[in-house]
Amino acid sequence: MKIDASTVRRLRTERAWSQEQLAASADVSLRTIQRVEADGSASNETRMALAAVFGIDVRALSLRERAPQDSPVPVAACSGAASVRHRAAAWLALPAAGAALLSASGLLPPVVMPLACMLAIAAALYAGLGWYFSGQAALATPARRTVQFGFVFGALALLFASFSATPRAFAVLSLQMTLFACVIRYLADWYFSRRRERSGAAKAGT
Repeated sequence: MKIDASTVRRLRTERAWSQEQLAASADVSLRTIQRVEADGSASNETRMALAAVFGIDVRALSLRERAPQDSPVPVAACSGAASVRHRAAAWLALPAAGAALLSASGLLPPVVMPLACMLAIAAALYAGLGWYFSGQAALATPARRTVQFGFVFGALALLFASFSATPRAFAVLSLQMTLFACVIRYLADWYFSRRRERSGAAKAGT
């Protein structure tokens, strides 16, 4: 059974690795990586080592078991549970928006309006972003995942800032918090990604 050479090349380039770096991470020779990417020839040990380095199931590298969308990375957002949560959030946004309108027209107490608006915005963003990212392959690097995280975090923070008594000051504070959260998110993601790679390489070598 051969390895899917195009999948190996794509996973390597997504991580900005050279063939030499991939060979060192998988503890195989450079010639082995060149042969894999040329015609897909690989031993079972090489397949297991590459799967461990990329953090995927070894079957995802097989030609006969490739996913229809050409992505060996499982996507959690495609699960039925996630879809149910996104639909529930979309339905929640509607009564929240209605409560905000009723509060603005005087039919509900004024204190309801900011709470209803924030709930409607949060639910709509959750449903919209969840729908947008559904079916998308998991981002390959900590930097790309952090950019996605920063986009969502910053959008929520800035929208909530618009309901503050001092929106400009709150917006500046929100952006500072977003930057700080992104730094922590990136460092944690990078650290645990490296740990998974080292652990996978160690298991493949035993």
